[in-house]
Amino acid sequence: MKKIIILIVILLAVNLSATKYAGEIFRMGAGVRNYALGSCGVSDEFSFALAYWNSALLSRVSENKFELMHAEEYSGLLTYDMASAIWGTENKFSVVITRIGIDDIPLTKLTDPTDSLYYANRPYKYKSVNNSDIVIYFGLSRNIGKYVIGITPKFAYRSLAEESGYGFGADISTFLELNRNLFLGLKIRDFFSTQILWANGTHEIVNPGFDAELNYQFVFPVLKRNSRFFVGTEFYTESRDTASQFALGFLSMDYHLGCEINMHKAVDLYLGYDVKNFTGGLSINHRNWKINYSFEQNSELENSHRVSIGYKI
Repeated sequence: MKKIIILIVILLAVNLSATKYAGEIFRMGAGVRNYALGSCGVSDEFSFALAYWNSALLSRVSENKFELMHAEEYSGLLTYDMASAIWGTENKFSVVITRIGIDDIPLTKLTDPTDSLYYANRPYKYKSVNNSDIVIYFGLSRNIGKYVIGITPKFAYRSLAEESGYGFGADISTFLELNRNLFLGLKIRDFFSTQILWANGTHEIVNPGFDAELNYQFVFPVLKRNSRFFVGTEFYTESRDTASQFALGFLSMDYHLGCEINMHKAVDLYLGYDVKNFTGGLSINHRNWKINYSFEQNSELENSHRVSIGYKI
């Protein structure tokens, strides 16, 4: 464990020449359940999208399962779709495929491009373009000594208007069961500094970051229902300053809170706080099927909604 802590400190202490916010396409979250929990998931072994959150947790999964998700963010301006699956017999494997898209963006020109804009020289739409990012995460876990290590190679294809690019990198993760009710998840994002290469020659670098998350299992007072409380932090090493909740030089941090309450054997209620916004959601279970809904309250960019359907085999 001492070696892991030393490695984390080294990564957080080195300020690589990253492109600020280049890694945002990898930070949209995955799955409705975790979105409703305030984007907590690094310690959540019940997530369908472990390749995204923490591949080491695959060692604690017994069943095969898959989930399909659709989300409309900011009054439908942005769509976010995801497919995830976990399968395997002795060793589990996970894959998560996401697409972030802003479709049918009009490009305009002036009727007479040599003249200025006025009532007789109005712009017209000459074509439509789509902005989209497709990211694939592959998750697997391995025992190294007494620890379980998760490795998540990830690949991205970016298409922004008339430019395109490719990205590749990897995350590494683990977990610790501190006691019967307390669980800790750890992840180093973009472990080798993720690279994004554009067709026009531009090269972007995503700095390593670090996630730590605790979840505590308890019986909710009054309701007397089994519950879990999550608290997580994300550390960035790219001088985000006021874009994060806490900042000190090149190092900054955001935090997340979540609470899951098992209201009934077929119904789970979720509440959360994601950076600056409140989240909530609901899961309905019927036999092997699971229907999920979540929403995020955002007073600046309109509310966001996600729905998914999952199946356990």
